Amino acid sequence: MGNTSLSTIENDDRYSLCLEPESTHEIGAANGRAPSPGRAPGRRLESSDTNAISSASHCEEMMMNVLVHVVRSFAALEQMDLSAADDGAPHSELLHNADGSNDRYNGIGRTHIPGACTATLLDVGGAIEAPAYALTSGHCTNWWESDRSFEERALDHRGLVTFRFFTDTADRYRTVATTVAAFSSLRGTDLAILRLDESVGALRADGIKGIPIAPALPAEGAPITNVGAPQGTIEDPGEEHLRLGRCTLGEQTPVVEFEWLWPDAVANDCPDVFGGSSGSPLLDASGAVFAVLNTGADEPQHALCHLNHPCEIEPCGPAIYIGRNYAMPVAGLGACFVDGVLDLAASGCPLASGPVVSSMRLTERYERPGPANVAIHVALTEDHGLTHYRAKFGLVQDTDCYVDEGYGAAVAIAEAPVFAAPLPATDGLTVVCLRGGTSAASIQPPSHAVAWLTASDSTPPPLPLPVRHDPPEATRVRFWVEVENPTYGSFEQKSGPADTTDCDDLAGYQFVNVLFGQFTVESTGGPTRVCVVAYDLADNRSEPMEWTFFE
Repeated sequence: MGNTSLSTIENDDRYSLCLEPESTHEIGAANGRAPSPGRAPGRRLESSDTNAISSASHCEEMMMNVLVHVVRSFAALEQMDLSAADDGAPHSELLHNADGSNDRYNGIGRTHIPGACTATLLDVGGAIEAPAYALTSGHCTNWWESDRSFEERALDHRGLVTFRFFTDTADRYRTVATTVAAFSSLRGTDLAILRLDESVGALRADGIKGIPIAPALPAEGAPITNVGAPQGTIEDPGEEHLRLGRCTLGEQTPVVEFEWLWPDAVANDCPDVFGGSSGSPLLDASGAVFAVLNTGADEPQHALCHLNHPCEIEPCGPAIYIGRNYAMPVAGLGACFVDGVLDLAASGCPLASGPVVSSMRLTERYERPGPANVAIHVALTEDHGLTHYRAKFGLVQDTDCYVDEGYGAAVAIAEAPVFAAPLPATDGLTVVCLRGGTSAASIQPPSHAVAWLTASDSTPPPLPLPVRHDPPEATRVRFWVEVENPTYGSFEQKSGPADTTDCDDLAGYQFVNVLFGQFTVESTGGPTRVCVVAYDLADNRSEPMEWTFFE
């Protein structure tokens, strides 16, 4: 990293950038992925790290072991003096407003749909009777599909947004109901626009004003502000009200997290981002919202690209930067509103609206390649009048679903309802890109692409396994296992007399019920050997760990 980095985000706890092979440029050009610049510094996880994923060769050594979990979980702002950030180091402060000094943040609130997130009341013009809209993360609606977007969909649970959410003004909370997501998507972005059950005028009358939408992103390295409502911090775990963080904007980069591919995420080093921060706005120097915070990379054990462990897509493959956060850009989103009302068909609206090709990956998210497992299969069905499709595939670092270059000729779904792409024999992450159309000559633009991700994984779970035991009792000992998807997805154990029990012999192993996360071994009347193995989600088996008790 060091001299190869172009970013202004600083982090001394980091590892060097891997260098891009010359051939990567050629492969990328064929599939529409432009060569990427150096990534912003952070702590990069690779094979030299003690917590790194097991490796195979060069960047392909960082294998994609991934699974699901929920991700981590503004008032026209006055001009802010961001120079107050003294030495420029990221820092946050709990916001108070008993004296009205922070009224400009009245329009940032806590959402419950039913999980906790942060949302921003938008200032998009229009008459006082126009509906009020709040901007948050798509995953906060609890619709996590990666292959579609939703428009004018009723929420599964009645939602609430609480404005004036300051630590010292609980008696002045203003809670508004919301029952409809005017837009929600995790396909290519992670955004939701909630239509509130009250008008703009009703909220303005209570002193709650919307935040304007920025027309463009600030420059990389610009000082920015994040205002969110994390559900506690390390220093104050019981405090969940609005915090203001001063931080720096990093570069724009493709990001993968579990099933989701976000091609235009913006990196940042905003502090004190925890559960509840999702959906919180990033503000430029004028106080306009230009992005919505949606995820961040925690310290991983074995979780490259895992949920809460998003990875950036570099020229040589995915890489994780511990402690870095990401946000979805919304600059220019104001074009989606006409006279204060959301119109996804409006000229210049950057949100991809309307149906996309109906598809479903038939193979698993994690696959172990072998003689009988050589292909990724995706099924397509005719729906919404979309009868044809174009496709392309390749390693995720070489393949950009959102440019036209590299797509094959149009094919009728009726003639080829299953698309097959080769499953690489080496560990890596492959993406299959699909675009639908009403005919071979009328295929949707790349903005409507559906991306299906598949990890090739032939690397066994590394030792030591996440297994521990209590102090042995006189004749028994209790063991605990901890699931760390996708690397440690399930466990088996066996035990017996130490002189006759061979942990390398597959016979005799029994499934450990991970719902309880424990099992008990009884003494055999003498030295007793206990053996435990783990399986990852691609069904690779670890080497055994063993213990001997009651000697």
